[in-house]
Amino acid sequence: MRARTVIAALVAATALGAAPALAFDTSKLGYGSMFLGDITKLVNSTPKLKPEVQAALAAANKKADEQLCESPRFPGPWDNLHGEHVAPFVCHIGDKWLKIDASVRVTGPKGEVFETETARAMKRASKIAQTNVTWAWSADDPRKAQ
Repeated sequence: MRARTVIAALVAATALGAAPALAFDTSKLGYGSMFLGDITKLVNSTPKLKPEVQAALAAANKKADEQLCESPRFPGPWDNLHGEHVAPFVCHIGDKWLKIDASVRVTGPKGEVFETETARAMKRASKIAQTNVTWAWSADDPRKAQ
């Protein structure tokens, strides 16, 4: 009997672990400026993106800490995430535009997942994870297409 309970718990845990990660809707956040250097960890997490960004910065004679970008930003009412920037990031480097996107996951201290801006999310959310990074270069401002 006890073995069945353990097996059932393992099956349930495996099913939950395989569930898709819920993404946070960043479209309701404000927008703000930040430097490309502020997302170095995200850029470096994608081996193909890193050299592309380095080449574009070199061609524009800029450093990541000098290159301005824009992205959604958690506003003041977010107790623990106030001021944090998340994807999509848009940067005008030289004569090219770079848009970096990612799946944004916002969680609380007990692992609860928040998909939208709610009073509870603003109070409890404490961690941001950005995964599945994608990017595109263009000659035109990608924000115009939105």
